[in-house]
Amino acid sequence: MEAGNIAKKYDNMEAIKYIEKAVNVYASIGRFSYCGKCERNIAEIYEDLYEYNSAAQHYNKAAYYFEMDEYSKSVYTQCIVKYAELTSQYNRAYEEAILIFETEAKKALKSTLLQYGAKDYYIKAGILHVVIGDMVNAKIAIEKYCIEDPRFLNSREKKFLDNIITAVNEQNVEDFEETVHEYDKITKLDKWKIFFLYHIKSKLNVEPNVELAADGTVDLT
Repeated sequence: MEAGNIAKKYDNMEAIKYIEKAVNVYASIGRFSYCGKCERNIAEIYEDLYEYNSAAQHYNKAAYYFEMDEYSKSVYTQCIVKYAELTSQYNRAYEEAILIFETEAKKALKSTLLQYGAKDYYIKAGILHVVIGDMVNAKIAIEKYCIEDPRFLNSREKKFLDNIITAVNEQNVEDFEETVHEYDKITKLDKWKIFFLYHIKSKLNVEPNVELAADGTVDLT
């Protein structure tokens, strides 16, 4: 691990080589949380190198090891959600990502500390349902979320998804833009959501006005 930390200063691929050796050593003695930390370290290196497919694979490996350690469940969630985000964005693994987001939402609801975070998982899963293009199934999924978490029924997140689905069904880009703008005014959209919202907008029967904001994200208006 120390060799890997030193190598990161001059050669990321050399660093990965050493960190992978550390994973093998830790795995052989059953130190799975350390394996997870190593794999997460590798994933972050690949992410910094813009090699998102490799990053996704190693976030998934990190989650695998953290899952085997009873004291690392929260870190498992961080890694598996990161995997879902990357694999949906760069591998179009929408169904797999939806399942992960929905599973983590259910888990969050069981914790008094984490239950309010379930809405973010639901909105991500809902966005991917819309990306897939089956609006009927998207509505069924949202109804299921409301049953799992009754608070979701009157949430801004549900209203946002409902309005997005309506705008897509009606091919109404003005309503789509207004929905996104109004939501973003109160709850800032992250880059992952913006990526897929632009993807949805690009499918509407208009030529989207693609502008980059100051931070490099897509301006949906």
